[in-house]
Amino acid sequence: MDLRMSAEDEAFRLEVRSFLQTEWDPKDYDAYSMNVWSYDFDNLAARDHAKEFQKKIIDKGWWLMSWPKEYGGDDAPISRQLVYSEEMAYHNAPASQPQGNIGGAIMIHGTDWAKENFLQGMRDNTIDWAQGFSEPNAGTDLASLQTRGVEDGDDFVVTGQKIWSSGSHFANWYHVLVRTDATAPKHRGITYLMMQLKDDKGEQMPGITLRPLYDMLGRRRWNEVFMDEVRVPKRQIIGEVNRGWYAAMTTLNFERTGIEGATRLIGVLDRFIAQMHRTKFNGQSLLKDPVLRHRLADARITLESDRMLAYRVAAMQAKGEVPEKEGMISGLRALLTAKNTFWPTLGHAIGPYAALLKGEKRAPANGVYGTNYALSMTTGFGGGGGILLSPNLIAQRGLGLPR
Repeated sequence: MDLRMSAEDEAFRLEVRSFLQTEWDPKDYDAYSMNVWSYDFDNLAARDHAKEFQKKIIDKGWWLMSWPKEYGGDDAPISRQLVYSEEMAYHNAPASQPQGNIGGAIMIHGTDWAKENFLQGMRDNTIDWAQGFSEPNAGTDLASLQTRGVEDGDDFVVTGQKIWSSGSHFANWYHVLVRTDATAPKHRGITYLMMQLKDDKGEQMPGITLRPLYDMLGRRRWNEVFMDEVRVPKRQIIGEVNRGWYAAMTTLNFERTGIEGATRLIGVLDRFIAQMHRTKFNGQSLLKDPVLRHRLADARITLESDRMLAYRVAAMQAKGEVPEKEGMISGLRALLTAKNTFWPTLGHAIGPYAALLKGEKRAPANGVYGTNYALSMTTGFGGGGGILLSPNLIAQRGLGLPR
C-alpha cells in the first residue's frame, strides 16, 4: 500500500506549517499534548487563547474543511484533512475544526431543526459541547445507564446523574444518553438528547448541578452532573426515541480513530530531543548516553508504526469504507504507546527532574515532561475505558471471536 501524499497535499502541508509558525504561539500552556488529560485543559486563559487562534482558522477558511458542502463545509479529500490534522497536532495546536464526533452524529441522525440550529453554532465556534455518557454504575458497560427521560408533551423530563464529564463546567451544551424505556433490553430503550447546560448569560440552567472532580494534580478536569427534572424539547433528539444507542455509536466511531495521536507525540519527541541537545545534566547532554538514544529511537519507531495504522484508517475512509475495527486498533495503539512507552521514556530520561511538575522552572520544559509522565498513568481509562473495552471490541468485531 502506497501511503505517500500527492505533491498538491505536500504543498498544502507547507502552507499549513507556515501559517502555524506565524499565527500559533502555545505560550507557556500545555493544554493539548495529552488531549483532555493535558495539565492546562482546565485553564480558562489557555482556553481563551485557543479560541483566539480558532478564530484565525475560521477566517482562513479551514475550520469546516472536513464538513460536507451541504452543511457549509469544503468536503475536502481525506488526504488533505489528514495533512491538516497532522500539522496541527505536530505543532501542539488546539482543535482546528468543530468537534467531529457530535457534529457527525447531528448530520447523520439529527432533525432538520437540530441541523439548522446546532450546526451553525459549531460553524462559528460558539457552542462548547460536553459529553454525558458515563454514570457511576455505567462506564465500560455504558448500556446499563439509568438516567431517566420521561416524555411529557413536547419535552423529555430528565432526572439522573452523569460522571466524568470532561470540561462540562466550560460547556454550554451537553449531548446525553437517557433511558426512556425501562422495560426494554438495555441496549434499547435509550434516547440521545442535546441538553442546554448554560443560558446565554453563562448561568447554569435550572435543574442542573455540577460537582467538581479533580485529578491527582488538583486540576478540575471533570464533573459529576446532576439533573433534576430538566426539560429537554423533543426536537433536540439525535436519532429516534428508544434507539439512541445506535446514534451514539456514530459518535464513538468518529471519536476512536486515533488519527492525530502519533503525530502529536512525534512533535513532542522532536522538541524534547532539540531541548536535550541544549540542556546539560552534570555538564553534558543526556543524549551522550547510547542507551537513552536507543530508547528514543525505539519510541520514534513505535510512533511511526502508530502513524501508519492511522494512515490505514484514512486510506479506508478515502475509499468510502467504514474502518470500525481498524479505527479501534489505531485508537488503542495510540493509548498504549502514550501510556506504556512514550511518556515513561521521557520521564525516565530526565531522572529525578521528572518529580518536578508544571510551573517548576528548574525542570526541563517548565515541568511538562514530569507532569505528563504522571498524568499518563490514567491514559486509557477515560472515554468509557477504551484501553479496557477496545480489545474486546476488536476481538468480537475484528476477529469474530465469541463474547
